[in-house]
Amino acid sequence: MLARILLVCVLIGFAAAQGVLNENLRWRVNGVRRMAYSFDPNYPQQARQTVLRGIERWNQVLGDCLPLQPRRAGDRDYINVFNGGGCFSMIGRVGGGQALSLSVNGCVYRGTVIHEFLHAAGLIHTQKRPDRDNYITMHWGNIVDSWKSQFTKESSRDIGKYTDYDIYSIMHYTYRHPSWSINNRPGFTSKIPNVDYRRIGTGDDFTQSDVLAIRRMYKCPARKFNAIVNNNNSNNRNGTMDRKPILCSNV
Repeated sequence: MLARILLVCVLIGFAAAQGVLNENLRWRVNGVRRMAYSFDPNYPQQARQTVLRGIERWNQVLGDCLPLQPRRAGDRDYINVFNGGGCFSMIGRVGGGQALSLSVNGCVYRGTVIHEFLHAAGLIHTQKRPDRDNYITMHWGNIVDSWKSQFTKESSRDIGKYTDYDIYSIMHYTYRHPSWSINNRPGFTSKIPNVDYRRIGTGDDFTQSDVLAIRRMYKCPARKFNAIVNNNNSNNRNGTMDRKPILCSNV
């Protein structure tokens, strides 16, 4: 079953560069613009509380546009959070109870929670945008072969380009990671001057472009918000402060 989930996730991910254009993949539950979620009964309570803090932050920022709400009786389409083998989500609404994995071993951080729910809302990884070569230089020889698909550009056909390229987006990979970097070498370098590499792929909150992309995708009014300042030296492991590099393995 997991193999089928991963395959579906990858195939849907090819539909658009930054976000889905297909209206059928956008969220409406019983005709209302919202995202419903539930927890697998076996999902640990302590981890659940961190996920709920991420959902609370989502609703602070996007609750007027695309609220995340507990599944109600009669909600056919919903996101089911479970303790899977990593951090992953399908892209957009695919119908029925769709899996969103937030493993208790490495995924229960606020930034990762927001990242995966943004996938479910319809966004893909920033470094896969078709215009990414204008902003980063890929170093394919530094990337493990099994991870190269995570950096493959999307086609320019049927693209939903909702914002300019944001290298600090919560949807962007870090420039190197123990899981996919060969000898800890960078998978890409920036063409954008004065970039702080420590900030790439380590955010624990939305950027303005993340929010704008969803608002444009779902045709909501623009609205500014106050980002929460990250503390890169924090040892807090409850998901609210720690800037752990985001690693999403299948989209």
